[in-house]
Amino acid sequence: MRSVSMLLVPAALALVAGCEQRGPFVYVLEAPQTIELKATASASKVQLGDKVVLHVERQTTGKWQRVSRSDLKPGQCWVYRPPASVEAEVAQNLQWTVEPEGAVEFHTEYQMDQSRPATMSTKGTIKLTPVSKVTCEEGRMVEGAAVEIEVS
Repeated sequence: MRSVSMLLVPAALALVAGCEQRGPFVYVLEAPQTIELKATASASKVQLGDKVVLHVERQTTGKWQRVSRSDLKPGQCWVYRPPASVEAEVAQNLQWTVEPEGAVEFHTEYQMDQSRPATMSTKGTIKLTPVSKVTCEEGRMVEGAAVEIEVS
């Protein structure tokens, strides 16, 4: 019995520690946001088969209004906290448009720093364009400037 209780105490503490208190207020978007994606790569000239690490900084400007959860309209988009004005690294959380299609192989393992490693699998100039969904603007996507990599 003692061994069972010794297992339950850490599990209960982990559960409580993982819970974030959610207050009665949330934020709703008042107007379209402005989002800028700044992409960079660890190298601009590589050999076929080399790995390049992609980085993207996301800057977001928007007007959010704090409202009571009870005042929300059915289906209205809301967040507990507005997006950060600057996110230093979001490359792993974005979609990427690749030209020519299939020219890179994105690594699927989780990156603690949120960068995005990719292996170059085609010779020539490869264009990688970051694409971000926009919070609370359904269907809206924002593209950043492309990063070009020369592969020989």
